[in-house]
Amino acid sequence: MSNEKEFVIVARGVKKAYREDDRSVEVLKGVDLEVKPGELLAVVGASGSGKSTLLHVLGGLDSIDEGEVTVAGFSVHSLSEVQRGELRNQKLGFVYQFHHLLPEFTALENVAMPLIVRRERDDLAKKKAKEVLESLGLAHRLNHLPSQMSGGERQRCAIARAMVTEPACILADEPTGNLDRQTAASVFESLVSLARSHQTACVIVTHDLDLAAQCDRAVTIADGVIVQADNA
Repeated sequence: MSNEKEFVIVARGVKKAYREDDRSVEVLKGVDLEVKPGELLAVVGASGSGKSTLLHVLGGLDSIDEGEVTVAGFSVHSLSEVQRGELRNQKLGFVYQFHHLLPEFTALENVAMPLIVRRERDDLAKKKAKEVLESLGLAHRLNHLPSQMSGGERQRCAIARAMVTEPACILADEPTGNLDRQTAASVFESLVSLARSHQTACVIVTHDLDLAAQCDRAVTIADGVIVQADNA
């Protein structure tokens, strides 16, 4: 068996079911997955195959019924809720289909927020936020509210917020799913470029096989299990 210290994220025999009315619906049926430091991994599959649920359990956002998930060597589901929150803040970044930016805060303030939660000094947090936003071509949007930015700009801002803490891994759930094809390609390229330059691992759920092909590796999930793994 591989040495699990070689990996940022490891899932072993992960099972997850939800209650639906009076019955139990199995979503994950024994998933095994390993993500190396700096690796870009695409997770593809049909709608309802368990992609988003997998991402949620990897990030400790959802419980599991069986198995184990480790992030940076920590057994996620053995931690308390407070400890899981600290682990997410220290080791993980999240990007979703919808940007989830706080509407009353500027781009700079939104991106600085995770650092302020860490109790970093306000001026240092904003300095780091400015640097990441500039690296994503948003120097002209630092003091704009989300409502004053385009869809692509908002999503780049969300990527900056995920990257500003220098996490070990980004978990991205359909990060371009709400964008037109041209903007999606540009935003995806920004995410990949920034992740590679920081040697940050990424697990990216996407239905777009062209985008998945830009990653180092792709796995296909079907009916709650990983059925195929390809080098991209």
